[in-house]
Amino acid sequence: MPIGLAMTAFCIAPAVPAESWTLSAAVQRGIAEQAQVAAAKDRAEGSRDLADAAATNRLPQLSLRLGSIWTESRQGRPLFVAANGRREAIGQLVITAPVFDAQLQALAKAARASATAARYQVLLTQLQTAASVTNVWYQLALAQEQVAFWQQTVAYDQTLVARSAKAFRAGAAARIDVVQTQLLLTQARAQLDQAEVQQQTAARELNLQLGLSAEEAAATVANQPIPAAGAFGSFAQLWQQMQARQPLLQLAQKQIGVARAAKAVQKAAYLPVVNAQLAYGIDANGVPSGHDLGWQAGLGLTMPLYSFGQRQDRVAAANANVQALRADRTALLLQMHSRLNQDWGAYRAAQENAQHTKKIAREANAVYRMTQEGFRAGALNALNLAQAQNAWNQARLTALQARLRVSLARQQLLLDTGKLP
Repeated sequence: MPIGLAMTAFCIAPAVPAESWTLSAAVQRGIAEQAQVAAAKDRAEGSRDLADAAATNRLPQLSLRLGSIWTESRQGRPLFVAANGRREAIGQLVITAPVFDAQLQALAKAARASATAARYQVLLTQLQTAASVTNVWYQLALAQEQVAFWQQTVAYDQTLVARSAKAFRAGAAARIDVVQTQLLLTQARAQLDQAEVQQQTAARELNLQLGLSAEEAAATVANQPIPAAGAFGSFAQLWQQMQARQPLLQLAQKQIGVARAAKAVQKAAYLPVVNAQLAYGIDANGVPSGHDLGWQAGLGLTMPLYSFGQRQDRVAAANANVQALRADRTALLLQMHSRLNQDWGAYRAAQENAQHTKKIAREANAVYRMTQEGFRAGALNALNLAQAQNAWNQARLTALQARLRVSLARQQLLLDTGKLP
């Protein structure tokens, strides 16, 4: 479930005020609205219904049996004896109950295991949806921060252009200073236009993730504080949480349970089946009357003897499937362990990077302020100021991105351990 900060360009012009979403609210809305979650829930409900149906197969079944049989006769004697007469009439209420049927029991257990696996599939789909919404939410958060950043820069550069023009008219600045400050303003406006397009794109994408229509206002995100470092404890604790809560791992374990139940179904085919039957009604020769009503009771035994190796092959195939799923889960554990290790390293690296970029931004700000003072005093020209401002802008943008990556990496670790943001 990788999540990143890539963005594409798509222009939208919202006509009404936008709604602000916290990450938690956006994730909950996405889970409630996205079709794949609804589909997973429907499949889980269907699996529960099948499990209930499989359980009722072991209960007595009530049915109605009606029939009438005519048999050819010669000289008053039937050629094929049916109730010792030429005609047999049947009308009975029949109760059939399994006395011993290991395959029905195994099928009921397999259905319950499938229902449990479907429930974990719902959790996995919800987690995947949360990852998708989280990704888009942070794209929009970054775009909003960049728009605000370049809006401030444009406003400041407009002031700088006005001051340079005034100084030029007073003879205190050269023409190149006016041109250089105007270039700074043009560059800032170009960056602002790009950031606004990225914000509109991310807002439209978030609307889609939240199930909002195209007529809805472009969504915005609410600012949230960045969690303190070390909020997760140790890597070993994260790994324990992942094993206990990650739906992907739980689903793999439940699939092994389904395969085991399927193996039990095939092994049960070796065992006999005993059924009991109780009937009340008419099973009479000739035209029936009310005096012919009566009870019937009986036991039936079905015993498999030989199937030319069919049952053995099915049991062997089911056993191979169990072994394959166990191996798959072992491979998945290794993969998830490796993924958690990478995401943990990315989180720690993002924390370190955020601290360094923050320090670099402070130092770039100090250089820029000193360059401003030199420019105002006439000791430095606009080119020196432009170089210092560009360095400061780049340092601030890098620090902004690093700060958001810390929070993004933290949310990825939450998703790894099976928790919603």
